[in-house]
Amino acid sequence: MSEINFLIVNKDNDGRRLDNYLFSYFKKGIPKSKIYSSIRKAKIKVNGRKAKPDQKLSDGDKIGYPPLVQKANLNDSPNLEEHLNLIRDSVIYDSKNFLVINKPPNYAVHGGSGLNFGIIEIVRKLYKYSDDFNLAHRLDKSTSGCLIIAKKMSSLRDIHKQFRNRSVKKIYQCIVLGKWPSELKKISNKLDIKNFDQREQKTFKSNDGKDSLTKFKIEDNFGDFTQILAMPYTGRTHQIRFHCYDAGYPILGDQKYSNDKSKSIAKRLMLHAKQIEFLDAGKKIKIATDNDYGLTAFKNSI
Repeated sequence: MSEINFLIVNKDNDGRRLDNYLFSYFKKGIPKSKIYSSIRKAKIKVNGRKAKPDQKLSDGDKIGYPPLVQKANLNDSPNLEEHLNLIRDSVIYDSKNFLVINKPPNYAVHGGSGLNFGIIEIVRKLYKYSDDFNLAHRLDKSTSGCLIIAKKMSSLRDIHKQFRNRSVKKIYQCIVLGKWPSELKKISNKLDIKNFDQREQKTFKSNDGKDSLTKFKIEDNFGDFTQILAMPYTGRTHQIRFHCYDAGYPILGDQKYSNDKSKSIAKRLMLHAKQIEFLDAGKKIKIATDNDYGLTAFKNSI
């Protein structure tokens, strides 16, 4: 069982919101996004019960929370200026509500175990008054492409609603091993995940899993490979990667869902979030990337 720590609310904090109380207690050592996520997932509870961020606290309330890891200082990272410059140059959309980053491969979206920074920490370093900047969704560390960041909590709630309504449209580009069949235009099954430890998850088919659906379109065949577009209609963990692998056409460079040839033939995971479409203040925004971080170069080298 995970270790649980406790805080007891005193009279000075009677009537205070749960989130504001936690922000002041942890100060800037723990990101606000981590605190909100922990409340939402019921990892932080009040008097043993699930709570909401705006719940008003009372004198004597007992707040239970798991160990929350304090991140190392981004300023201590080697080659900091190179990281800042790369992500600054990767901004492809910037409004008062959202940023869209063309995320390079091999950058985690947030700092975690073994890392003191990710894309969100770098972005907060680049922008003033960015404490409320938060990831709107996730991309695997090895996946490149369109990543939305909300600049304020109202924008975050808005984009999350769009994701829940499945009105955010994403197109991924990938290169797989083998000749993808022209008749294979969609894959739908139930997927579940298994946690091997805090850093390792793997997806598998299960009758008890959640519904998943990805549609596919062939772009090109070359050598022993196929370049395809993948359009996920659900957002399960590693969905596109698993669907390709399970169909018998693993994505090149995938170290988790692969065979010996597909794993070693490319230097990076050949999966790129090429395009994303969403609403910004009611206006339809369609963002497409120019730089695919090596997919085109690989294709041209064959």
